[in-house]
Amino acid sequence: MEISTSGIAELVGGIVEGCSETVISGVANVNEAVTGDVVLAEDEKFFSKALDSDASCVIAAPGVGTVNGDKCVVRVENPAETFIAVLDFFAGEELLPDLGVGPGAIVEPDVSLGRDVRIGANCHIGWGASLGDGCVLFPNVCVGEGVSIGEGSKLYPGVTIYRRCRLGKRVVLHAGVVIGADGFGYRPTAKGLAKYPHVGTVEIGDDVEIGANSAVDRAKTGATVIGSGTKIDNLVHIAHNVKIGSHCVVVALSGVAGSVEIGNGVTLAAQSGVKDHVYIGDGAVIAARAGVIGDVPAGSTVSGFPARDHRIEKRVQAAKLRLPDILERLRTLEGEVEKLRGNGDSGAK
Repeated sequence: MEISTSGIAELVGGIVEGCSETVISGVANVNEAVTGDVVLAEDEKFFSKALDSDASCVIAAPGVGTVNGDKCVVRVENPAETFIAVLDFFAGEELLPDLGVGPGAIVEPDVSLGRDVRIGANCHIGWGASLGDGCVLFPNVCVGEGVSIGEGSKLYPGVTIYRRCRLGKRVVLHAGVVIGADGFGYRPTAKGLAKYPHVGTVEIGDDVEIGANSAVDRAKTGATVIGSGTKIDNLVHIAHNVKIGSHCVVVALSGVAGSVEIGNGVTLAAQSGVKDHVYIGDGAVIAARAGVIGDVPAGSTVSGFPARDHRIEKRVQAAKLRLPDILERLRTLEGEVEKLRGNGDSGAK
């Protein structure tokens, strides 16, 4: 796949500095680029690295760096956002299952299939399920009884959706995702642990993407909800009756316990954990490996375990680094006190 620098400029709405006919055949970062690659330079530091690399073309903002030698630069107002279009171009077309129902797939009675649906080999579509126009199911996907999937959604191999769950439009579920398994609820009895039946469901909004091997549990009653535009990374667990707002980001290995309510535009960084029945306000940021055990106000940033205001947590961590010196000083002071006490006793005699 090849494109000229003028073609890249047209693709991203930019202006070329240097040769406009240089052929670009790939995309890379500045540390791995070879001749024919285009790279992104968001600031002066990366622009300098780009000039020192073998890359043939650099995408940068106006006023960042100066062109020299035979390098070409495409100037755009928002390089990082623009680079998405470049990556998309070089990604090419994804090979999808054929239109219709693939070999070995089973479609039960009363299933509603929209136009141009693609169902890969060995999928199973349960009774009364509904797939909107343009849905794509890669091989070995299991769609349960009464499930509704909105138009343009894409389910990668091995996805399982339990009965009666609902997905919006353009939802992307990566390999191994499980939607609607029972929530984790048991009560001790004289005969052992009694399981709470989970009779609720899962509702996922439009334009949600969930990474590989993540799980969203069904509600005990009502619905576990993932708001439109929210993006969930790999290996994330969302427990029963959680409600996540729109345009949130939940990063890998995070876990959200039951009945948590999360506002809009919230970020949960990697390996963060949230205790059950807490509220996290709009725009809050939960730092990596933070443990949330109480409500988090809107717009705040918390870190540490237990999670607290990030500014306070930084002071706590800085103080911990000084503990060996503080302990040594304390031992010295204790010794001085003992000497003073000894001198006082001698004087009394």
